[in-house]
Amino acid sequence: MRIRIVLGVCLLIVLSSPAFAGPKFVDDFLSKYKPSVVNRKPTPSEMTPDALTSLIRNGEIPMSINDVIGLTLKNNLDIGLDRMTPLSTRIATDSFYRPFEPTLHVNAGVNQSTTPSPSQLSGVPSVSQLSQVYGVGYTQTLQTGTDVGIDFSLNRLSTNNKFATFNPGWTGAVTYSATQHFMKNFGRDINARQFRVAKNNTDISDTQFERQVIDLVTQAEKSYWDLVFTFEDLKVKQRSTEVAQKTLSDNRIQVDAGAMASSDLVQAESEVASRQQQLLDSNFTQVLASDQVKKLVTNGPDPGLVLAKISPTQTAPRPSSADVLAREDAIRFALDNRPEMREIDLQMKNNDIDVQYTKNQLMPSLDVTAAYTQNGLGGPLTQYDSFGANANVIAVIPGGLGDTLSQIARNQFRGYRFQATLQIPLSNKAAQSDHARAVTDRRTGENRKAATAQSIALEVRNAITQVEMNAARIDAAQKIRVLAERKLDYEQKKFDLGVSPIRFVLEEQRNVTQTQTDEIAALVSYAKAMVDYNHAIGTTLKKNNIVLDNN
Repeated sequence: MRIRIVLGVCLLIVLSSPAFAGPKFVDDFLSKYKPSVVNRKPTPSEMTPDALTSLIRNGEIPMSINDVIGLTLKNNLDIGLDRMTPLSTRIATDSFYRPFEPTLHVNAGVNQSTTPSPSQLSGVPSVSQLSQVYGVGYTQTLQTGTDVGIDFSLNRLSTNNKFATFNPGWTGAVTYSATQHFMKNFGRDINARQFRVAKNNTDISDTQFERQVIDLVTQAEKSYWDLVFTFEDLKVKQRSTEVAQKTLSDNRIQVDAGAMASSDLVQAESEVASRQQQLLDSNFTQVLASDQVKKLVTNGPDPGLVLAKISPTQTAPRPSSADVLAREDAIRFALDNRPEMREIDLQMKNNDIDVQYTKNQLMPSLDVTAAYTQNGLGGPLTQYDSFGANANVIAVIPGGLGDTLSQIARNQFRGYRFQATLQIPLSNKAAQSDHARAVTDRRTGENRKAATAQSIALEVRNAITQVEMNAARIDAAQKIRVLAERKLDYEQKKFDLGVSPIRFVLEEQRNVTQTQTDEIAALVSYAKAMVDYNHAIGTTLKKNNIVLDNN
C-alpha cells in the first residue's frame, strides 16, 4: 500500500511540473500526430497588386533590363511553379528518418480461464485463473545497424488454486536487448544511404531550379533586347517616313512650279505609302515584343490586359575588348561554374553510394543478439503444513507489487541471452545482378559527364565566335551606313541640280533606312550574343547580381 502511495505522489509531481502543465504540453505532444504545415513562400498569384502598375509614368512603363529581370523572378508563373520542386524534395528527405525513429509501445490485456484440475495438488476440482498483463517498451534502430530495446512487462495472476504460493502473484521483468548486423547491413554508410541520396537529390533539385532560373533570366534578357530593337527600328521607320513625306511635299511644289513632271510625283507618293506600311509593320512587331516582355514580368492571366506600353530605358551596348575571356580560360571557367556539371557530379555521388550498398548486399548476413533481464516476483505468500486436501495454512506473509518492483530494482534475479545467426545465400544472382547494374550506372554517369563537358566546351567556343562575329558586323554595318548616307547626299545634290531623277534619291533613302536598321540589328545581336556567352560560361546569375535562396 505504501508503495502505491509513493508511486501516486511521484506521478502527481511529474504531471504537475512545468513541462507537463497546461495545454501546451498536450498540444506539443498531439502535434506529432497531425499533418505538418508546410512553410512556403507566396505563389505569384498571391502577389498583389501587380508590380507593373507602380511603374507607370505618363502612360508608359520605363524599364531597364534589371527591372525586367527583377519582375520576372518575382511574378513569373513558370518560376513560381519551378520553385515548388526543390521544396517538395527537401520535405521528402525527412521521410527517410522513419526506420530510425524511436518507438514507444504500450500494451495491456486480461485473460480469464477455467479448466479441470489436472492434479489433486490444486485442492479444487476446477482451476480458475484471472491474468492481467501490462507492458511498456522502447525500441529504436540506429544508423550503425543496431536494434536496441528496453521492455518492461508485468503480470498479475489470481487463482482459486489453494496451493498457489503467491495469490494474487505479481511477476515482472525488465529486458535490455541489442541486435547488431554484421557483414550485410553493417555500418552507418550502408544504413544511412537513403539520407545521403536524399541530400544529394535535394542539391540536384536546387541545381535544376538554378538552371531553370538561368534559362528564364536568359529569356528575359533576350526579350528585352528584342524590345529595344523594335523601339529603335520604329524610330528609324518614323524618320524614313518623315523624309519620304518631305520629299513628296518638295516634289509637289516643283510640280506646281512646272519644274518637275507630274509622273515623278507618283513615285514619291508610292514611296510614302510603302514606308507607311513599313512603319505599320514595325508598330505591330513592337506590340508583339512588348507582350512577350509583359508575359515574363506579370502574373496576370492575360498579359495583353496591361495597356501601358513598356518603354526600354537602355540601348544596346557597343563591343569592348574586355567582354570575353580567352577561349581556353572561358572553357575552364565554364566547367567549374555550369550547374550541369555540378548536377552530374551529384548524380555520380549517388551512383557511388549505390555501388557501395549493392556491394555490401553481396555479403552473408550475420546478426548477433545480446539480452539482459532483471526479474521480480511478489504477492501475498501463503505457507501450508502439507500438500493435499487436508493441508492447513501455517502463515500468510503480506506482499504485493512492491516486492516485485523492489526485486527488479535490486537486480536480485537476473538472466542473459546471447545468440548469433548466420544466413548464407546459396544463390546470389539477384544481388550480383543489382551490383552489376549499379556499376553500369556509374560508368554511364562518367560517360555522361565527359559528353556534357564536351558539349559545354563547344557551346563556349560557339558563343565566343558569335560575339566576335557580331562585333565585326557592327563595324561593317556602321561603315556601310556612313557610305549609304554619303551616297544619298550625293544623289540628292544631283537631283537638286536636275541631272538625276527622283527615283535614285528614293532608292538611296531606302538604302540608308536599311543600313540604319542593319546597324541596330547588329548591336542587338551583339547584346544577345553576350547573353548567350554569359549563359555558356555560367555567369548569368552573377552578372545580374542574383543570389538564390535555397531554404
